Amino acid sequence: MNYVKLLVAIMVCAFIGMPHSTYAQSALEVSSPPILKINQYYILFTYPTSPYIDQHNRILVPLRSLSDLLGAKVDYEANSKQATIELNKHQLVLSTNSSIALVDQQEKQMDTMPVQKYNALFVPLKVLIDDLAVNGAYHTDTRVIELNDPKYMKDIPRLTEETQDRAKLDEDQNAFRITSYQVNVGKTNPKGIWTGSFTYQAKNITDHTIAQGKEDVHAVVLLANGNTQVEVYNYMRAKHTAVQAGTTITKTQSLIGNADLAYVIVKPYAVK
Repeated sequence: MNYVKLLVAIMVCAFIGMPHSTYAQSALEVSSPPILKINQYYILFTYPTSPYIDQHNRILVPLRSLSDLLGAKVDYEANSKQATIELNKHQLVLSTNSSIALVDQQEKQMDTMPVQKYNALFVPLKVLIDDLAVNGAYHTDTRVIELNDPKYMKDIPRLTEETQDRAKLDEDQNAFRITSYQVNVGKTNPKGIWTGSFTYQAKNITDHTIAQGKEDVHAVVLLANGNTQVEVYNYMRAKHTAVQAGTTITKTQSLIGNADLAYVIVKPYAVK
């Protein structure tokens, strides 16, 4: 079986409804911290760039990812530069470059403000947690934003569906923690193709050695046109070494695309 065909892409034709332009990917480089984790999935990239920490030491996330990842109803009015977010029977209205929010029609003073970045609106994560009943927290020691709810990550099944080689695995999803990552994308060539890579470090946070062949990862890359790149790993497992407790492993995976990069997610785990 051809490794390149397995690793590079599983192509699907459905368009997922994101208003990205195709064949227009700009060169970019993003890295942690912060690190966003939703349930068992680490979100390494969200279009047009990953969550980041602003000058007020607050974490900002792209508005358009909230519907995909959290199931929120999101509306953005370009003329007024105002965003309306509805989730968990609450409504939040935010305005670009304004620290005043409307929470269920009541004014609230924020300690930072939404901003435009890469032609997209980024909104403060804290106000979502505080006022939209998002179940989450920021762990200052690990610099991980952890959001937990069974209904999250349901709107794009392609991001979380497992490959056949993992369908019956018994997983320990708390065996590893992503400690850092980097995503790099090169310029689009004249044929409309770009290449890149993502690298992440994962620490064995158990109290025991994970035996050779028991360390695994589910990685998915989603493009704006709906194409996906999925790591098919099962037949490569024998090439991996044992991972001692407290040690960190580094993984790098190639990227290739013919449309804007939309999401990169990874789920590291140990096979029981």
